[in-house]
Amino acid sequence: MNGFSRWYCAQAHTAMHPADHRADPHPPAKRLRFAHRGSVAASWCATRAFNDPILRELPAASPMRNLSAAGAIAGGAKRRAKELRNGYAGLSRRIRGAREGLRALRNYGDGTKGTRKGSLGRGRFGGQKREMKWRKGRLGGVRWQANCVMLPKNTIKQEGEREGEVRDGCIDTFYEADIDGRMRQRSPSHWHDGLDMPVNEAGLVAKGTDMDTGRLLVYYFRCIDFDADVYHVRKAVELVLHGPDLYNPDDKRYKGRKPNFEVVMGKSPAGRIHNGTATLRVPTHVGMGFLKSGQKNNIIVNGRALRVFDVRHGLPPNVKETLEKALYIDPEKDKCRTQIEEQAGLVRLRIAQVQFGVWYKPSNSRASQGRAFSAEYEREFLRQSAAYISVVYEHKLIRIDVRITLFATKPQTFLTFRSIQIGQRETEETNYLILVKFSSIRKLGLGYDEFGQPFIIFDLFNPPNFEQESYNNRAPEGIKRKGKYKTRDRISALDDAHALIAPYAHHLRVVLANPEDLVEFEKICHITQCEPRPIRVPHVDAIPMQFFSQSNLYHVQRWIKTMDWKVAFQIEAYLRCGFLNTHDLLFTLQTPIEQVVHDYGAEASEVLRHFSTALRERKGDESLSDCLARALEEYRTAKQRRTAKKRRTAKPLQLMQDHISCHHVIVTPSRMLLEGPYPTQSNHVIRKYREHDSTFAERFIRVEFRDEDHLAYRWDGDVDGTWFLQQRVGGILRRGFELGGRAFEFLAYSTSALREHSVWFVSPFRDPEEGYMTAEKIRSSLGDFSELRRTPSKYAARIAQAFTATYRSVKIRRGEWEEQPELGLHTDGVGTISPGLARKIWEEKCRTRSLSCEPPSAFQFRFLGYKGVVVVDHRLEGIKMRLRSSQRKFPVHNVEEADFDIVRSFDYPNPVHLNRPAVMALDNRGVKTQAFLDLQEKEKFSIHFSSDSLEEFRKQLKKYGLGSKFHLAFILEQLNKLGLDFKDNADKKTIRSAFFDRLVRYLVNHSLREVKYKARIPIPNSYQLVGVADEGRAYINEGVKEDDVFTLKEGFIYVCVEEPGGQPEYFTGTCLISRSPVIHPGDVQRVYAVGEPPQDKLCFFRGLKNVVVLPAVGDRSLASCLAGGDLDGDTYDIYYKNHGLLPTGHAKPANHPPGEVWKLEEGRGDATVEDICDFIVEYINSDVMGLLADRHIIIADQSKEGVFDERCMKLAALCSKAVDYAKNGEPVDIHNNQLPKPLLKFKPDWHKAEVTGARELDYYESDRALGHLYRNISLRDPDKPIEGFPTASPGSIAPLEDAISCALAPLVQNTLNGPPEPPEAENIQAEGLHTDFVREMRYICVTHTLVDAPDVRLTEEEVVLGTILANCTQSRWRSDRSYRMKLHTGELVDDIYDRIVQSEGEGAPTEDELRAGLSSAWAAWGWAQHHRDKEFIESFSLIMLWIVLHCLDELPKP
Repeated sequence: MNGFSRWYCAQAHTAMHPADHRADPHPPAKRLRFAHRGSVAASWCATRAFNDPILRELPAASPMRNLSAAGAIAGGAKRRAKELRNGYAGLSRRIRGAREGLRALRNYGDGTKGTRKGSLGRGRFGGQKREMKWRKGRLGGVRWQANCVMLPKNTIKQEGEREGEVRDGCIDTFYEADIDGRMRQRSPSHWHDGLDMPVNEAGLVAKGTDMDTGRLLVYYFRCIDFDADVYHVRKAVELVLHGPDLYNPDDKRYKGRKPNFEVVMGKSPAGRIHNGTATLRVPTHVGMGFLKSGQKNNIIVNGRALRVFDVRHGLPPNVKETLEKALYIDPEKDKCRTQIEEQAGLVRLRIAQVQFGVWYKPSNSRASQGRAFSAEYEREFLRQSAAYISVVYEHKLIRIDVRITLFATKPQTFLTFRSIQIGQRETEETNYLILVKFSSIRKLGLGYDEFGQPFIIFDLFNPPNFEQESYNNRAPEGIKRKGKYKTRDRISALDDAHALIAPYAHHLRVVLANPEDLVEFEKICHITQCEPRPIRVPHVDAIPMQFFSQSNLYHVQRWIKTMDWKVAFQIEAYLRCGFLNTHDLLFTLQTPIEQVVHDYGAEASEVLRHFSTALRERKGDESLSDCLARALEEYRTAKQRRTAKKRRTAKPLQLMQDHISCHHVIVTPSRMLLEGPYPTQSNHVIRKYREHDSTFAERFIRVEFRDEDHLAYRWDGDVDGTWFLQQRVGGILRRGFELGGRAFEFLAYSTSALREHSVWFVSPFRDPEEGYMTAEKIRSSLGDFSELRRTPSKYAARIAQAFTATYRSVKIRRGEWEEQPELGLHTDGVGTISPGLARKIWEEKCRTRSLSCEPPSAFQFRFLGYKGVVVVDHRLEGIKMRLRSSQRKFPVHNVEEADFDIVRSFDYPNPVHLNRPAVMALDNRGVKTQAFLDLQEKEKFSIHFSSDSLEEFRKQLKKYGLGSKFHLAFILEQLNKLGLDFKDNADKKTIRSAFFDRLVRYLVNHSLREVKYKARIPIPNSYQLVGVADEGRAYINEGVKEDDVFTLKEGFIYVCVEEPGGQPEYFTGTCLISRSPVIHPGDVQRVYAVGEPPQDKLCFFRGLKNVVVLPAVGDRSLASCLAGGDLDGDTYDIYYKNHGLLPTGHAKPANHPPGEVWKLEEGRGDATVEDICDFIVEYINSDVMGLLADRHIIIADQSKEGVFDERCMKLAALCSKAVDYAKNGEPVDIHNNQLPKPLLKFKPDWHKAEVTGARELDYYESDRALGHLYRNISLRDPDKPIEGFPTASPGSIAPLEDAISCALAPLVQNTLNGPPEPPEAENIQAEGLHTDFVREMRYICVTHTLVDAPDVRLTEEEVVLGTILANCTQSRWRSDRSYRMKLHTGELVDDIYDRIVQSEGEGAPTEDELRAGLSSAWAAWGWAQHHRDKEFIESFSLIMLWIVLHCLDELPKP
């Protein structure tokens, strides 16, 4: 409210209450009109006058009865004026006059000169002298601007009907009337552009709006130096507000955070960066302290003290929430980032030509000559079109904009730009984007060609991303965009010509239009911290060799179709992975490869598989023919050695019965990459047909859909992937594809594979028992899905049960299993089995190895149409299994006997580790940061201490699950028993192994990385256990007296853990139970563990180990209270004896309603495979679980309320819906759900990706527990030797004189009942085994890397430990590759064991076989000691050492 409004309010009040004021000569009706003459509504007057006796005398239907309608005067809307015009024409004229006068006065606020008239009175305004005459008084020197609402707190009338806006205003000096009618001069005030306040149509404040005495205060600055910017002002304000006089870190209102504030500079009409004014917004308690502290004159900018004035008005809700909840960010960081973004935005360089191609080595080139570039596709952009290159700092990429005019021609397969021809009619313009991520660049070169043209050449790990954008924002035909802000679409190629070469040629060369732009590009790359930095390169030949012309590709395809399919797969892999081009295959290698096929027959594909490894390792001066000859020689030599010894080593790698050698296809937007074959865990379907014919396994291939960088698809905010996924992914799923002459069609997926966007394809085959098998016939044979045909997602999920990775155990006959009643919702997914059946299952699973423990108490399984968990019930006798209806997902008819497939057996307890979501939830629920730091410090000490002794090293290996495939923990345990250690002490001898030194270093780096980037901190005395139900209520329902049965009450659990070789431990007392991931604060609950059950009562869970038993009573199951869990295999974290982690506050568990199930429209038939394909496409497009979880934890870090923030609560509900997406088919619509946004554009420092050189300007220092944990860890370089670790230099110890050999020799001699043959330097068997081992290790090292590049490979230490230390932005991708690498490595180690310890039967080896194996392993160990310089000799020696120690441990002691 401006001065005139307040003056009119006072006059109206005086007119209504003459007894309280001096006499007024005007009649009541005229006095009332004073209330309407102001520029805005007098809400205070309206509130006071509504019940005034004088006003009550007016007619009830009169608009003046509700004086709040006078608020419409501020906006001056004609509609509002008409409402007040009924019977009061004079008032309407005054409204219009006020509108005109106020519009004129607004111009003077912007410095306009002139004279305007309004019905408020006559005024003269011009130059520096501005005044307004009104009535008999004069208000001199007034410069003011209307449309400003300022109301005292006690006069606000809040409405919530229809909302409008009152725009900003400015009052520099004015006189206002207090409510007692006296005039006083008021300080200047300012309302900056953009500070809108919602009001209703009557001009009143909208419901819920905080005004001047709400939770924010606003101050107005004047006299700001024009050379100062917003960052100078923010820094000056920071010195005052965060100074010791105003900021007290112990004040609970701050919650340990410095108060936030915002400075908005006034806009200058003269083009300056500001107009000398600014607005400061601060929370109320900070602003009040600022007023009382006397610091108003201490804000100094560029040596000038600012004039500060108090302004009281409302602010937008988003501004208010940000200032109240968000963390304060140093203005220097914001300034630096903004400056870089502005500099990058100014550099946009014209492009003359874009080329895509491949690197190749000219056939007639010298050995020292570098590679050349074959431009397989090129386009010019100087005549009819234009292209520009720029660097996008925010998204860490180089962007090429291609603007092309489309013409009306016949549509093509890839709707993109085409060559312009005479006579074509112009239709519309489309913008195409080529986006090169920094992380995709291997090398970035700058130079000038032989004609002096500047070029930029990219040597890329992965192809760029391609997008298109229509200027009319029209979506592709038949596609409805996901959100209204989606303006771009992802595409696979730029045009039809580019689509032909894109699968093979993705390296990029750009020719600039202006020579001087090359320096400008180099400069901006350094400013934006582009990694790798551009380097100057000499002349690079760019010649179109047409390697991937249609003709050459046709001849290659025609040739490989004549080959065996496994051979054809390898040849096509050379081409698609960029190892070779068509010229190499057709003119250099075609004849040698055909000779390999002729000479090696069925083994030819194995030879060619290892040839791909040789291609990756090829030196620059080695020809392709020499490379193939080298690979052949290695294979031929190994085969001769195997034949000479007549050992069972005809095949290099024998797999376990539950694994297959699987071929893999990775489909990216522009490529189809081929990998393998390598070991993959089998499933029920593949095992079934492999038993009929072993070659049928190769008919099944794994297909993954990933982005160009092999990571999961993620779209930018304005990119819509719907059309692209339907065309690229949907097209392959529906139509299948041809590979090596075989047609493959979509089959199914498993639930876990779908989360990785991976599915199974099959090539039809003829089965000797079931006939010609297609994908549809295989699916139909699995069971009866008729009840699910209306819900495609559930239909696909039930089929997925048969494709879950499982181990086959025993067959169960129809009379050995039955169904039992449910115990409400408490037994969802869990059944029971007899101890006899559990023992039978366990013996079958472990029959190839000697059993070391009793059968586990629970198994996760698949059986016919059933799934879930079965737990041992000691009351059941014989072979018995009792399942429940909640475990039956679909019926299978006419089956008398079926396989019981094991998904997982719970034979040992898993340790519990903290993680980021759990730390954030516990932190917000009152757990002190120091409690987390204490656990981290303990773990950090343990990690660094692992280099002190074998025992500590072993503990760390077990803790992080490393080295298990090489049995490293067992080896260390046995060596420790032999009196060996890392360092000398009273009773230990030093090993002095350089390889163990490197293993320790890699372990330390891996462990510290897990702790730093994942907050993965082990919790002592805590375990992760599978959940099962207390079946005691079932005993009672069957007739047992309730008093005779010990059951769990609500809020109680039972836990008994037993480590391998240890004693059972019963948990008693208060515990925490949770289920990962912890999103909602109520996902962590306190429970009470009952300890060992009483002996005098019948108890179901007596004797159960390594499970957590949950109660079967209460209105709601405990499992459902923990992130919506159930008992079909979910594991739960039990925190025990960790009182520092007990939350001080209680949080109710989430109660998210179950989502709706997607069903087909009425009138449609049953779901088909096309519906399943559509669902997979939509799943990939709507897979936002990672986005939601990431957004949730970032907002929790930025908000003072943490996980209790309403945004986090909304995200937790969306996460719950996203988890069930794969089952119910209802996606999370993040566009229409208005996904909450972070409060800051910066991310917390703990969110930094695992990349070197992360930009500090993108992150702020988090004050949460996660931030303290992150900064408390410094990684150790794995290549830097550990100080004080004793090692021996190469060759300093004679063979078999090392500490390990000396300790083992007498034990081997005694066990073999005589001295064994002394290990010799020549051992044909050992040499042959080593050759095979090296060849497979090479393949492992180059296949399971995170980046598909020839020069990238894993180290020997990484393979032994089972970790990948390379940086990765998505931990899920690293986990997937690590899992495959460990599976492959485990099969290799087991295969070497089977060759050394040869067993005639299928069970465990006999004593004689173990003795023979011990002798062979000891000889191979000795051979390895004589050849320490051979490749992978350390890991090979480790396997031999394990076999020796294993045989010694299994054989009877002499």
